[in-house]
Amino acid sequence: MKTMKRIAMIALAVCMTATMLFANGESESSAKGGPALPKNIEVQVPAKTGGGTDVMARALAGQVAADGGVNVTVVNNSDGGGAVALEKVYSAKNDGSTILQFHTTMLIKKASGVFKRSAADDYKVIAVSVQKDPASYILVVDASSQYKSVDDLVAAAKAAPGTIKFGVETGGTAHIITGLFAKAAGIQPKIVEAGTDTEKMAAIVGKTIDASFVNPNQAKQYVDAGKVIALAAVSRDVEGGRCPVFPDLKSFPELGYKFAWGNINLFLGPKSMSDETARTLYTLYSNAYENEAVKGTLEPKGFGMVFLPYEDGPARVRSIQADLDAVVGDLGLKK
Repeated sequence: MKTMKRIAMIALAVCMTATMLFANGESESSAKGGPALPKNIEVQVPAKTGGGTDVMARALAGQVAADGGVNVTVVNNSDGGGAVALEKVYSAKNDGSTILQFHTTMLIKKASGVFKRSAADDYKVIAVSVQKDPASYILVVDASSQYKSVDDLVAAAKAAPGTIKFGVETGGTAHIITGLFAKAAGIQPKIVEAGTDTEKMAAIVGKTIDASFVNPNQAKQYVDAGKVIALAAVSRDVEGGRCPVFPDLKSFPELGYKFAWGNINLFLGPKSMSDETARTLYTLYSNAYENEAVKGTLEPKGFGMVFLPYEDGPARVRSIQADLDAVVGDLGLKK
């Protein structure tokens, strides 16, 4: 009886210790052998509620909370174009209680001088995910255009520099892609402000611009209706890769134009965050995406992603930043 009573008392003491740990703000990660995370994690998202970035952040956060035994709160903070969120994470505690989820826009704004913080050098890169689709943008022209191929367009641009009008939203993705293409093709297009993808498509059909890079889902109805022609797809990698929406459309690398563009998602913490804490968060986020419910929410919306290995994240960010620094300078977007 004394032995049984002693065992019961030891078990009770263990339970009380665990309860005290969780009550003091530690998460279940400490019980699983990893470093303890704070019980409450705030994810700063420099985007408005309801947009694509917000949808991704909330789907992942819900699963991270369930898997990690933590409370995860997504805070939409677009003040200052996102600069306020960046500064809050930059100066946050390094325990994982405040992190950032953003995307390629952060790198573009750094290249243009809008943001002063570098994702790879001023923050701890917790995780980097790249778009799942091998290609995400296509180059389109009007169906009646004289340019029936990329080579036709390039030849005309070389013959008359500064005359072929490419529609963009100034400082946006299409603007950057146009610059990357121009550099790879050795041409000087005329950059024309054309607004959103919807507005770009209207401008193509209305013949006020000659060409534009647009989202394939936005262009599909126009292509199917015979109003525009898709000339090539922009691959995620320079090795090439085709767009699932237009699987028969060749990519630019296949056609000999060695450039690529892929949207990336960034998960960042304060620079002084330890590798152990960052790896714990990386595991929670990368595992969260593999949950079927999360995939079922994100992939139909075109938000499928592939998480890079933890060690590869910083190098990929630096490489993309270097490319963007160069093209933003070429486009005259540096402030």
